[in-house]
Amino acid sequence: MPKKNPEHTTHPDIEFKACADATLGIEIEFQLLDPLTLDLTDGISSLLDSYPETPAIKPEMTQCSVEINSKVCANIRELEADVMSLARTLKERCDALGMALCTAGTHPFCRRPVGITPRPRYLAIGEKMSYLSRRLKTFALHVHVGMPSGDVALAVMTLLKPYLPILLALSASSPFWEGEDTGCSSFRQRFLAIMRDYGVPPSFGTWSDFAEFFSHTRKSGLSLICRDIHWDLRPSPGFGTLEVRVMDALPTVRENIMMAALTYTLIVYLLHCHEQKALGHLPPQHWWMEKMNHFNASCWGLNADYIVDNQDHSSPIKAVIEETFQKLAPTALELGTTDYLRHLENHLVNKPSYLRQRRLFQETGSLRTVAATLVRELEEELATR
Repeated sequence: MPKKNPEHTTHPDIEFKACADATLGIEIEFQLLDPLTLDLTDGISSLLDSYPETPAIKPEMTQCSVEINSKVCANIRELEADVMSLARTLKERCDALGMALCTAGTHPFCRRPVGITPRPRYLAIGEKMSYLSRRLKTFALHVHVGMPSGDVALAVMTLLKPYLPILLALSASSPFWEGEDTGCSSFRQRFLAIMRDYGVPPSFGTWSDFAEFFSHTRKSGLSLICRDIHWDLRPSPGFGTLEVRVMDALPTVRENIMMAALTYTLIVYLLHCHEQKALGHLPPQHWWMEKMNHFNASCWGLNADYIVDNQDHSSPIKAVIEETFQKLAPTALELGTTDYLRHLENHLVNKPSYLRQRRLFQETGSLRTVAATLVRELEEELATR
């Protein structure tokens, strides 16, 4: 992409550190498991104590989770190489400590409360959230794309909101919760819906509008930093990015990279639409319709109906996905993501993770087999060089 002069969007309370290019980065949350029972284990402290020198491998709020953070990348192939290397390093270190590793939106059968990672910020959040904090057994994929200014980030955020159900349906990988088949494709999203600040974000006209909103939340004690706002889509001013957080973590690194490629392509496409004042994107919707599409995608995944406008018209979400891929084709060619999107269409649309897990359970009657398969899929992938 051609370089643009970044505009640092400032406000007395918060500054957006803009990016000259549409850079790319991701975060993937992994599950730490006992290798014998395949239940979640509170292993983050021993992992970090043994290997404190790797800043790209980080703790999350619960001790059963570990996160890898990619470097800031210029394109999808650079991102894939970096994340594969990080995942292999993490797997080797878990092996050395006698822990198994996998990822998906939720663990299939863990019923017990989990420990809070003993860091001041996490302990403070855990104290406020009480019971909920120790049930936060959810695992996500987050994608960051660099934005030229805070105003532009918020404009693209508004354009991206109608696409969140598509990203959710394609990434859904959490049909089970505490040993039960929930009937949902992404129960992770249904659990997070009970939290105070998760879900579809509001829209903002300018960076000053967002900064004023954030100032009010800080003064009222609801948040100290922007990371305390856990929307499915949010600006990340410290990185100068738009951060997409709606997606479940998927069982393999390559599946997560496919979803990152789609998110990256979609955001750049919408950035072009904004800059050129062009149509062709999904229209903004009433907040209730946004909520309904989000709910439908989390419950029924790729079998959901999608409300396409404010005149009560709906369409199968698969048809909306197909139309979206067609519109993204020129941008994908520009960004070098065409092959990734083609593989995503052939793989996740036909064999989504939530259906693979559910069918395996129906065939075997064993959620431990589901967990073992998640571990094996990641292990086999990382063993291939």
